[in-house]
Amino acid sequence: MTMRFGQSVAGLAGLLSLAAAGPAAADFDYNYGALRYVDTELDAGPFDVDGDGFEIGGSLELTPSVHLFGNFETLDFGSGIDSSAFEIGGGYAMPLASGADLVARLSYIDGEIDAGPGDVDDNGFGFSAGFRHMFHPQIEGRAFINYVDLDESGDETSVELAGDYLLNEEIALGASLELGDDVTTWTLGARWYFGARSR
Repeated sequence: MTMRFGQSVAGLAGLLSLAAAGPAAADFDYNYGALRYVDTELDAGPFDVDGDGFEIGGSLELTPSVHLFGNFETLDFGSGIDSSAFEIGGGYAMPLASGADLVARLSYIDGEIDAGPGDVDDNGFGFSAGFRHMFHPQIEGRAFINYVDLDESGDETSVELAGDYLLNEEIALGASLELGDDVTTWTLGARWYFGARSR
């Protein structure tokens, strides 16, 4: 989510219907750290601007339903233009009998664009809602609608699809794709789970 702007999306109902075809119920782990490579393409009027960088983040489970999370992302767009964004917030997870968790998250976002002689700062909040679903004991899928409202940049909406392949109970490799009218972002990375996983 963080600083990916200019995005619009249809509804989540069709995505949620995928959960009905999954395996037996699973208890998801919200104790993890993550490192991802990020590639973003911005449609800035007549020009497309590409940037890439890294995101580091994680989640800490407070109760089976409540967790805290945070992310830091830094991107290089070339020509002396860089951006960074920090996000911290909390989430609520509600298990479903079909082996999926419905998840809602609310966060504070603080971002900065460094364009040579001047910096542009912005902050606001983010909200996301979607689900985690185990399609296979080693394959997790995620689908979220993300909404961001920043003081200077305005409000934007995006849809994010992601998946992980669990190498074991501690390490998962994954990818994500976030789509909107003006921004396309994809990531590759890994998660390290440090809590007990029971599936």
